[in-house]
Amino acid sequence: MAYVICEPCVDVMDTACVDVCPVDCIHTTDGEKQLYISPDECIDCGACDPVCPVTAIFMLDVVPDEWQSYNELNSKFFETFVKPESSGDDGEGADGKGFGKFRASDVEEFVQLPSPPTSSIRTPLRPLVMLSQPLLGALSAKFKNELEEMAGSSKIFSAAISTGINSLINLALYPIVFFLIAVKVWGISFFTSGGNLAIFLGVALGIAEGMFRFKDDLVTTSDDEKSKYGAALYSWIPPFIAAYPLLSALRSALVTEPGIPRSTVPGAVLTDGPIYTDDVRERYRRYGMINQVKEMPDYYAIEIEMPRWVPDCGHKKLYDLPDRMPDYTYQISLEDNAVMVETKLEDPRFAEVLGRTSSFPNGFRNTFYIEGQPEDYKVTYRDNLLQIIIPKSGKVEELNIERQVHYAKLKG
Repeated sequence: MAYVICEPCVDVMDTACVDVCPVDCIHTTDGEKQLYISPDECIDCGACDPVCPVTAIFMLDVVPDEWQSYNELNSKFFETFVKPESSGDDGEGADGKGFGKFRASDVEEFVQLPSPPTSSIRTPLRPLVMLSQPLLGALSAKFKNELEEMAGSSKIFSAAISTGINSLINLALYPIVFFLIAVKVWGISFFTSGGNLAIFLGVALGIAEGMFRFKDDLVTTSDDEKSKYGAALYSWIPPFIAAYPLLSALRSALVTEPGIPRSTVPGAVLTDGPIYTDDVRERYRRYGMINQVKEMPDYYAIEIEMPRWVPDCGHKKLYDLPDRMPDYTYQISLEDNAVMVETKLEDPRFAEVLGRTSSFPNGFRNTFYIEGQPEDYKVTYRDNLLQIIIPKSGKVEELNIERQVHYAKLKG
């Protein structure tokens, strides 16, 4: 049920309504004497009605009798109207008068899980780790992958870079070691065939070792398979062998774990700024668009804001609807690393309007993708906020979640 602009707008054409329209559905063309609202684009938010200085905007079913002809006039305008395409990054249309506003069709239907929080090497240790990469690159792939994950940034430590630097060093180290061994055992000297052979064997060994350590990058591998940058030949020395167990044991002392869980609002709609009113935010709630996912160390917390208020429109008055939205029924299921949330409004007072106008959807369905193997979940509904706790593995009762305490003032 769209809005219609009537006679008071003729020859006035104040654009205050255009400025507040969140979906850019108010148009006109050269030669026209008034503005028109597209019935296909209007979302019935009502943002344009109160800002019109001449009170020319009405819901389609409450247009005054003397202006009923404007309903047909509005429809005929959009039979031939072609909306100019937006171009450029400044949000202007092809005619230079576009507004580049948010459109309801631009909303992402499925949310994306935020990147998991990462750890970080403690600040005083970062320079030491960075400078030690030529030596650390000689250690096992398991050690380097673990240290790379602990560092949280390739600028601090990278398994590939450290292995590459170490391989280049070995190209010089192995010839020197081979030559010294030849001198010690056979008593050879520089610029002899024996010395040249020892140096050649050292270079050949360094090249062969480097190719073996980077074999995963030299052959075609699956995109999902992480390259394993192997260890140097001398990594069998006891101090090198003990490096990985020592690293795991000292993790808590070396690493700063994220203290605050990362929180995002994926799939939700930004409602900041003057063009978005409380009515528009309420509309987004009715479509399940105001939501967020919080990833904690051992569980996910999904929050969905449920509708609070009935939109102030003609249907509310016509069917004598209450001011507050009733509670929705909801159904939650876990399917293939995804949490499915489906809600419905089953209050009989809304039966005449549900699904018949875009202001009153009969519910919404959200899909939240997660990682892990949860066995169950816990749902809390309080103050029109639906919260779902999903463990990354196991059951909710195994989680150490501190219960929130709600305080209330006692009167009298």
